[in-house]
Amino acid sequence: MKSPDLPDHEGFVAPVLPGGELAPSSSSFTRDFVGYQATCSCGWTDGRRYPATPEGTKEAEYRWWSRHAGPLSMAAPPSWLVIKSDLLCQQIVGLTADRPLAALTLLSQVESWQRTLLDQAVAAARQNGSSWAEVGEAMGISKQSAHERFRDHADSP
Repeated sequence: MKSPDLPDHEGFVAPVLPGGELAPSSSSFTRDFVGYQATCSCGWTDGRRYPATPEGTKEAEYRWWSRHAGPLSMAAPPSWLVIKSDLLCQQIVGLTADRPLAALTLLSQVESWQRTLLDQAVAAARQNGSSWAEVGEAMGISKQSAHERFRDHADSP
């Protein structure tokens, strides 16, 4: 199971062996297994086990999404937008080398709308129930820094 917006996360339904350990992904299942467990390529493993049935497989797949990938996906920007952002950055780097004053004009415009959009995004995240720790993590800063910087622009839930 994959999500295009989470390149470092691939979900697996791992067979659980009779001793409770997970079967290696490369095993050929010559041994009996007693259930399934949701796991991810990033190392996340669900604590819950499901029966060794087709329904158990579906439940484990859903668990990977609902408990792990889904919440991460909510904080991950869409891959198509990341591509556009990276392209814009590369183009501005080129513009800076060739026409630095034009780059300054453009970057000034970007900075003015970026501040407004950042305030709006923080306010929306807080209104949707995100904690200051989650806001800070999404921005790569501490929860204290996020709170100090945006508390006047975001209503607490």
